[in-house]
Amino acid sequence: MEKSVEQKLIDAAREVFYEKGYNGATVRDIAKKAEVNLALLHYYFKTKDKIFEVVFQEALELLFTKLNKALVSDTHLFEKITLMVSSYISTATKHPQLASFVVHELSLNSEFMWRAIASQTGKQAVNANYKKFFKEVKAAADNGLIKETDPKVLCMDILSLSLFPFMAKNFLLNFLYPDSKSAFNSMIRNRAAYVSNLIINSIKA
Repeated sequence: MEKSVEQKLIDAAREVFYEKGYNGATVRDIAKKAEVNLALLHYYFKTKDKIFEVVFQEALELLFTKLNKALVSDTHLFEKITLMVSSYISTATKHPQLASFVVHELSLNSEFMWRAIASQTGKQAVNANYKKFFKEVKAAADNGLIKETDPKVLCMDILSLSLFPFMAKNFLLNFLYPDSKSAFNSMIRNRAAYVSNLIINSIKA
């Protein structure tokens, strides 16, 4: 089935914004990528801000959907950590530019980005689910299952260890894997199990 003009514009905008960021992209770039004229782009999306917001909200939805499922899963804490790691890595594997795009835009256009995040429907659920996870971490420490652990630091470790290889892919390929892209890809395939075991073993009592 042929894509609608609106979907063509969104797909083109995603490619352009992921490559150039909000500041580097122009509506002319997007129209050219979508193979439509500027007037048609402005008909569907009045400004660059409007189409960027669609792309950014889509990116957040990709990040939040699997993470929410992991956070609400009725499982043991260690299994939940494994699911959280897997949610980040599977999403980043499918959308390798996603994490870099979100972090880059947050660093350069923080006010606009946080407004977009605040309006994202999944954000409230993520916030509530993270608070529940924090309580689970504290309860596990109180019961002697894990060491005394700051749940926010634990979440930061899960996030950074899961997503850093995707955000720094070009650097890692040139610095650590200059002669073997296949070795890098193998590392990514095994990353979820490695990170999960690393984090779980670091907090076990």
